[in-house]
Amino acid sequence: MQGTLAVPTLRRRRAIVRWLKPTITHALMVIGSAVMLFPYLWMISISLGSQSQLFRNPPEWLPNPILPGNYPEALTQLRFANALGNTAFITVLSLLGQLLSVTMVAFAFARLRWPGRQLFFVVLLATMMIPPQVTQIPLYIIWRNLGAIDTYWPLILPNYFGEAYLIFLARQFFMTIPSEIEDAARVDGCGYGDIYWRVMLPLAVPLILTISLFAILWNWNDFYGPLIYLTSPEKFTLQIGLRTFSSQYRLNYPLFMAAATTIVLPIVVIFLFGQRYFVRSIVLTGLK
Repeated sequence: MQGTLAVPTLRRRRAIVRWLKPTITHALMVIGSAVMLFPYLWMISISLGSQSQLFRNPPEWLPNPILPGNYPEALTQLRFANALGNTAFITVLSLLGQLLSVTMVAFAFARLRWPGRQLFFVVLLATMMIPPQVTQIPLYIIWRNLGAIDTYWPLILPNYFGEAYLIFLARQFFMTIPSEIEDAARVDGCGYGDIYWRVMLPLAVPLILTISLFAILWNWNDFYGPLIYLTSPEKFTLQIGLRTFSSQYRLNYPLFMAAATTIVLPIVVIFLFGQRYFVRSIVLTGLK
């Protein structure tokens, strides 16, 4: 009798555990998401208020009154349209360079057989250990001798020579593609160029989207490069424009937060739409 009663009890306990585990997991994820979103939500709240509302105690999450006029005023002072055009120009051309160079080099490392392949791949990975500040002065001297200071060339052209981390990521992805697909394409008369263009790239859509996400984030948020190479205000990117804006309006927090919110918003939207492809690419490459 006792054994008969113990079976339903054990089942209920297992059911509770099965229900409790995902509930706790999702609760922790919601709490973590709220913690991550808190700075951005607070930035939006400040951008819609006045200077006096910022220092009220207790703080007001929803300003009263709401001042949406902070945004057009901040964007006008920031010269947002000009800075946005410069940033978009650099980002798009850099993205094309990253996609072309990274996928081609990764394809060569993953699918081609040539002497010294592993050695050169190790050398490529070793470049990731070199801080960019170490090579900044020699690079600046080279670009200065080429007459490229205050131009976009130093910000765009290096992207056409690949990036070590993205090449590693793409190589791992290409290595997961079954070799039978490549063999079938070769039987049909495809050379390496056709295999790369007609077989590998169509299968690498998650990888391409992931590389695009990284390239857009890096170039959109790049402050170090434009600060060094650009000197003309009409060529400033959004990050340099925001830095100049902050030096002029550093005590006007609502205007500064309105400008910062506008600059950050496209990146947040792009990441939200592209995160599933990013996660899928990480899973397919076997990285943890």
